[in-house]
Amino acid sequence: MSNLRDIKRRIKSVRNTSQITKAMQMVASAKMRRAQELALKGRAYVAALANVLRHLQESIMEASSPLMQQRTAGKDLYVVVNTDRGLCGGLNSNLMKEVLTRCPHDADYITIGAKLNPQFARCGLALQASFSLSDTFSDADLKPIVDFISKGFTSGTYKSVQLVYQQFVNVMVQRPRINQLLPITQEELLAVAQQDDMEDTTNGNFLLEPGPGALLDAILPLYAFNMLTQSVLESKASEQSARMVAMKSATENAKKLIGELTLDYNKARQTQITNELLEITTAMKAME
Repeated sequence: MSNLRDIKRRIKSVRNTSQITKAMQMVASAKMRRAQELALKGRAYVAALANVLRHLQESIMEASSPLMQQRTAGKDLYVVVNTDRGLCGGLNSNLMKEVLTRCPHDADYITIGAKLNPQFARCGLALQASFSLSDTFSDADLKPIVDFISKGFTSGTYKSVQLVYQQFVNVMVQRPRINQLLPITQEELLAVAQQDDMEDTTNGNFLLEPGPGALLDAILPLYAFNMLTQSVLESKASEQSARMVAMKSATENAKKLIGELTLDYNKARQTQITNELLEITTAMKAME
């Protein structure tokens, strides 16, 4: 009887767990659709920005913006975009492997998302700051992060700023990426323009006001801000996709385990009934 009670208790526990994981899967699925939509819209904005940069190539070559200054002194800063919550499969662990493999140990780090902070401490990496963003973050929520990065770079504390994040490919695939945020190089800007798949509907002879130089000075900070925003959007879409897949897998495993436990329960119950019948039959024969 005790064995039957234990199995029945386990079945109930696993069934309750499957209900929780199913609910989390549905929530993650709804959030994933919104995050994916925002990430795709962000890519379209990058494409539109690159379309403008096509017409500023000569000004890019002559630009002297503080955001494009190349330095040899100072440290490297890595902005690692991870999650604040777990239950998203190997998303964070894969990102941490990328950091340990490709990022220097003596660099400074800041995190957007707190899940990897304990691992940074265990690995002895210099974590300078940590920020958290909700799923519905705004530009104002990003301002403290941008101010921290810009102040460190323009003051000469950091010679470069790199973004480390998970690029959203599809629901099943997310890839760790490392992109340079600062300094903005001429090659990087032109490469963005060349990767633009948008059809250029403007002709080459058009008027730029207040002028190519002033326009570029306005676009470069916008470009840097948008690159940071896009990395967060990609990470949010990757997080919700990975969580949905993980919860779906957990739900399926729970259902499979319930089936196995139910089979064990039926076998144990059948064995108990057989033993009881044998005891009754033996007792009746002894009374004859």
